[in-house]
Amino acid sequence: MMSIYLVRHGETDGNRNRIVQTPETPLSAHGQQQANDLADAYQHHAISRILCSDHTRTQQTAKPVQQLLGCELVLSELLQERNLGALRGTPWKLIDFDFLAADYQPENGESQHQFGQRVELAWQHIVEQANAVEDSLMVMTHGLVLRYILEHILKIDGLSLERAGFENTCVTQIAKNDFSKIQLLCDIKHLRQTVVKGAAV
Repeated sequence: MMSIYLVRHGETDGNRNRIVQTPETPLSAHGQQQANDLADAYQHHAISRILCSDHTRTQQTAKPVQQLLGCELVLSELLQERNLGALRGTPWKLIDFDFLAADYQPENGESQHQFGQRVELAWQHIVEQANAVEDSLMVMTHGLVLRYILEHILKIDGLSLERAGFENTCVTQIAKNDFSKIQLLCDIKHLRQTVVKGAAV
């Protein structure tokens, strides 16, 4: 059965230190190891294309998988993490309000509504890309994007989402021809090292 694999990028220093990240934030050394673990675990899967956010951390996570599989890598701006504008680069502890609240409009960034509209378009793009390849599709994206897809598009129940964890390089596997069939939900069995809890953005 061919699948869509939804994957969160590897750990960054921004995740570990809880800093609102910029598009250029790279993987940490631990995050690079996670990317290598992911590649080792999925190198024999029938994945013919990786659809990837154009942020640095997602591209660095996708690269080892692409190299071992020899598959195509396609970048998409639609898969970027939510743009929190002027808050990018700011430690969470210095922000004295809920910057993920539904009614918050970041300066020079995306509101929750705008972000949701973009992720809906991203999902349409994912489906188009999945249908365009004969084998499975891997999607390399971000924590908030992944959470939106699972909660609002795939309609995963709240308890399952609460337990999911959304850890770095977690994999959600869905059947390409039936989105109600969830084979894996935020799975991290491929990781060889202890998981470090990371911030979502």
